Amino acid sequence: MSTAIFSARDRSRTSGGKTFNMVRKHTSPPRKSDGFDKGADSSRNWAWLTIEIMESVAFRSLSGNATKALFRLVIEHTMHAGLKNGRLVVTHGQFSDYGVTGEYVADAIDELEYKGLIKIDRGRAGIGTPHANVFTITYLGDYEGAAPTGEWRRCTPYQCKQWSEVDRKKAAAGRGKVGRKKKTPLRDSEILPLRNSEILEAS
Repeated sequence: MSTAIFSARDRSRTSGGKTFNMVRKHTSPPRKSDGFDKGADSSRNWAWLTIEIMESVAFRSLSGNATKALFRLVIEHTMHAGLKNGRLVVTHGQFSDYGVTGEYVADAIDELEYKGLIKIDRGRAGIGTPHANVFTITYLGDYEGAAPTGEWRRCTPYQCKQWSEVDRKKAAAGRGKVGRKKKTPLRDSEILPLRNSEILEAS
């Protein structure tokens, strides 16, 4: 019968060591030994946010809708094993289903782009086949292996204030002009008043 060799440096069997191991176990990302692999439940996929991002002005100043829109893009990124950044497609309906207020989806996307957290290759309405927006999360590398571009680092408190007070309205006005033609009535609906001479002739 063999006996375990005691090591003064081995704290795995002490109460402190056990607590440390349990903390690490339950706070670390899922591992293959926990069933996290290619065939496992995709709901166990995980994504990281650094302290630098969470403390940045760009992130802290996000509206509720923009925050949800960003997290929906992160979900899409993780669903593709982190290999499709720069080719991410999330539809208006998917943003809305996740909790972004339907009428503010475009506003949330514009805010994320303005503050440098995403880049957008904007789609267009096609004849029979519309082309969706394609997104890139700027704090992550892209599908071609390029490093994160980090535009969000350049967002200043002044720019965030400008977005809230001025540029949000400008962006909304710009969206209203895209692809919309001014309707011209077939006839003038305004009835002009008769002149005195016309009244006299009629009588």
